[in-house]
Amino acid sequence: MNKSLTPEQQKRRNRRVLLTVAAIFILPLAAAQMVLKMGWYEPGVSNKGNLVSPEIQLTESSNALLPNKWRIAYVVPAECQEQCGNALYVASQLYHALGKQQDRVRPVGIQGSQSATQLPTLPADSNLQYVLDDTLNAELRALPEHSLFIIDPVGNVVLWYATSDDRQATILQGRDLLSDLQKLLKLSRVG
Repeated sequence: MNKSLTPEQQKRRNRRVLLTVAAIFILPLAAAQMVLKMGWYEPGVSNKGNLVSPEIQLTESSNALLPNKWRIAYVVPAECQEQCGNALYVASQLYHALGKQQDRVRPVGIQGSQSATQLPTLPADSNLQYVLDDTLNAELRALPEHSLFIIDPVGNVVLWYATSDDRQATILQGRDLLSDLQKLLKLSRVG
């Protein structure tokens, strides 16, 4: 039952094989190109906060005022309303959530001469440290108002997180900050 193919049939069969092999390689590339152009692909970003852009590097003198650790920081505004109180509360609680990594991090409230003097009462176990310096306060004014942010021990402001008048929403943002900070601490040899 071995049937011999005519030259025309052999030619068609060879073309079919060639087109099949070409399709095996070309179709995945075309599909990938379509996925990218249509915006269906979410890049593999693992941070949950917002990268600081343009980057902010604290001056050496300003960085020396802060603890020589990773910092969860907040710039205290002229009037400390609900959003300010939520941010300070979350910053102080994140310190406790770090567990064994607590010795590498310090929550900091950065005040200038125009900052509020009436600050909310924080829990008794709060380790939030206030730093009063107009220069440092001015350097960080480029960040969105009422945002929590991470500063590394070298003085680079790395990520920022929006806060809210709603305490639960601010706590959820705090969880994102905690997640990112734990990754940074795991990868960092500094601080």
